Amino acid sequence: MFKKKINIYILILVISTFAFTGFIYDRLPDLMPIHWNLAGEVDDYAGKAFGAFLSPVLMLAVWLGMVYLPHIDPKKENYKKFESSYNIIIGLLITFFWGIHMATLLISLGYKIPIDKTIFVMMGLMFIIMGNYLPKAKSNYFYGVKTPWTLSSESSWHKTHRLTGKLFVLAGFIFLISAFASGSKFKAIIMAVAIGMITVIPIGASYFYAKKDLNKNKHEHL
Repeated sequence: MFKKKINIYILILVISTFAFTGFIYDRLPDLMPIHWNLAGEVDDYAGKAFGAFLSPVLMLAVWLGMVYLPHIDPKKENYKKFESSYNIIIGLLITFFWGIHMATLLISLGYKIPIDKTIFVMMGLMFIIMGNYLPKAKSNYFYGVKTPWTLSSESSWHKTHRLTGKLFVLAGFIFLISAFASGSKFKAIIMAVAIGMITVIPIGASYFYAKKDLNKNKHEHL
């Protein structure tokens, strides 16, 4: 039932996004901003059709992809063990794309939106929420921290995702705080530190946990 509600929510969001974008399409400029630097200044543009419908298409593709991939995962049975949290993450990602798209449309229509702060706040909230649900994931090949060590050791998978969840929450708060900081160089450093923290540390930790688990099993069989 919960999965159905999430999918209905996403379907409504995707359809309404396409419909709203089509409704205001004629009012959009021929060149639309599609990328900003850390100071909130536009540094890349795209043609109207591409700029207007890129995000809605991505929303649809991400949704369908994340719904389909579990069906071809060799460990597809494990998805049933964290189905609710997985679907919450899908809804979260689609909502994030929707928020970025709405901000882009409003800016294209001439509204003054502090896009740098908007993106950092949205990323912060997204990471905090993801961090609370990521530890619920069970071993699979498409979602979560997938290293040779997490995939070969249930203990490593569990401990790595529990640690990664905490790191995601921490990174989320870092993004929220840095959203209101000044200086693009400072924001660049903060972003690099946060992203490095949630990528490098889990990989190293997964190896450490797997090795520790292997040594424990060896001692138990001696």
